[in-house]
Amino acid sequence: MQIRLLPMLIASVLLGGANGTFGQSGPSMSRLTLQGPAEQAGKVVKDALGRPCLDIEAAAVPHAVDPKILDHVVSLKNNCPRLIKTKVCYFGSQTCNEVALQGYKRVDTILGSMRGITAFRYSIEQK
Repeated sequence: MQIRLLPMLIASVLLGGANGTFGQSGPSMSRLTLQGPAEQAGKVVKDALGRPCLDIEAAAVPHAVDPKILDHVVSLKNNCPRLIKTKVCYFGSQTCNEVALQGYKRVDTILGSMRGITAFRYSIEQK
């Protein structure tokens, strides 16, 4: 499943208020959990100066109704003018999403939703 989230929504989730929590403030609310870098499979598409075209971020985002259920979201931002096709997967799994990313655009994709799983590994293959 592929979705597009508004930058304002993403900013509110990432910032989450003064105390860094998602949604309402308080110590019992789940926090947004940023993930480590992707495992790169194959070549990395680069711009004319040799910099990677994709900025990649991932986070486990709690649901508003039940914060124990988390979406595993991978955000891809293309900083180059060309189309980049990617395959985003849970690491070592066939559970994948294929994303065609237009030049200078951003796409967020949900790999899956799980109860209580705040850390996940993912891999990206660029074409």
